[in-house]
Amino acid sequence: MISAILSILITILFVLAVHEAGHALAIIFTRAGQIKRMVVCLKGVGVEWEPYGHEPIKRSIVTLSGSAVNILFAVIFYSVGLDALGLANLVFGVVNLLPFPGADGLRAFASLKEAA
Repeated sequence: MISAILSILITILFVLAVHEAGHALAIIFTRAGQIKRMVVCLKGVGVEWEPYGHEPIKRSIVTLSGSAVNILFAVIFYSVGLDALGLANLVFGVVNLLPFPGADGLRAFASLKEAA
């Protein structure tokens, strides 16, 4: 029982780390801003960053990149037979794209709407 709970917690932490690494890589590659720090608190995990300017397209790319990396990892894990990790990444990536308060989907929608 304890090993199952520990396994679930490690999977969740891994999925969150992959997601936030996707955001951080997008910030670096698009030169959208400067990463201040990784934040871990009761509200969740996140990358705290300062955008260089008013660029809604770059903000959208950064926002969507976390889910994109989760979905990419899901495909990789499914292809090598690690179905549990694949499912965890797929679910987190897709759910985070939904336009709910606090989710990346709503932030991306707002940035894309601003760009249009």
